[in-house]
Amino acid sequence: MIIVLKRQASETDIATISDLVCSLRYQPRIIRGVEQTVIACIGDELSNRSLTVLQDLPAVEAVLPVQKKFKLVSRDYHPDDSVVNVQGALIGGGNIQVIAGPCAIEGYDQFRSAVQDLTRCGIKIIRAMPFKPRTSPYDFQGLKLDGIKIMREIKKEFNVAMVSEVPGPAQIEILHDVADMFQIGARNAQNYDLLEHLAHAGKPVLLKRGMASTIEEWLTAAEYLIVNGCSQVVLCERGLRSFDKTTRNLLDIGAVAVARQLSHLPVVVDPSHAAGSRSLVAALSRAGLAAGADGLIIEAHPDPVNAFSDAAQQLESSKFGEFMKGLEPWMALARAERAGTHSQPA
Repeated sequence: MIIVLKRQASETDIATISDLVCSLRYQPRIIRGVEQTVIACIGDELSNRSLTVLQDLPAVEAVLPVQKKFKLVSRDYHPDDSVVNVQGALIGGGNIQVIAGPCAIEGYDQFRSAVQDLTRCGIKIIRAMPFKPRTSPYDFQGLKLDGIKIMREIKKEFNVAMVSEVPGPAQIEILHDVADMFQIGARNAQNYDLLEHLAHAGKPVLLKRGMASTIEEWLTAAEYLIVNGCSQVVLCERGLRSFDKTTRNLLDIGAVAVARQLSHLPVVVDPSHAAGSRSLVAALSRAGLAAGADGLIIEAHPDPVNAFSDAAQQLESSKFGEFMKGLEPWMALARAERAGTHSQPA
């Protein structure tokens, strides 16, 4: 349920109603909008007393049911676009962010070269993947602890934010001091134990959509993060498993538009994993931005042909500036389209 307070509601009114919500065995989550304050009430609406008993309080304008399985993720709870802050790089609310970096950290020289190329192009968040969960146990799994050491050295030199995939709870603490944002990969999109652990880590989270997840399942996974205390969540559409092998995955452009309608969370698109081919990355990037994406996450490598993994889909980092130049008109249109939309930090 959601309690919408009247515009003149005072801080005392808010505190009093929150206490009453607690007495009815719900957890109140307060969000203060520009004009009104809303209290989302988290709890079992079947076994607890109905919150409609609060309808007649002087400071209450309405008590509304939320039928969706995701509540805190919903625009019913938070009508304005949220803005996620990754070490000063903003995503959402008109802030269009391109995240880029190699599929995996393969060595010091490789990673340093990529970061040098990308930061010259203005990239503020680097893909930094020391762990690479793979379908086959024989595929390259990342440098792991050695990769983290390389991350730490490169981060110190370039002072750039980094996003890293967390394959399991054991890696959260290992990555905590060097990663500025954690990524939940498609294979772990519904690993609810990992989501709960990660929510308590105090870092922004990039949540990829599972390779066979519905939009509701994707948003409900984000709900696990938010209900457990992580408000800084970015959704990532990376394509669904499909019968058609022309592309690696089927990029669901419609899901980008739907997610932005249903949720206040920023949405980014991963054209690299959707395409599986570097020749398609630019076109899918434009499509994602046109559909309303708040940014992109793209694989870029100094020597893509000889990459240890995903060689076919990685752009050449030394030419990334040309790629960004081609995207600029689309990014400008995306910023302009959101200019009239009010947004608030998550």
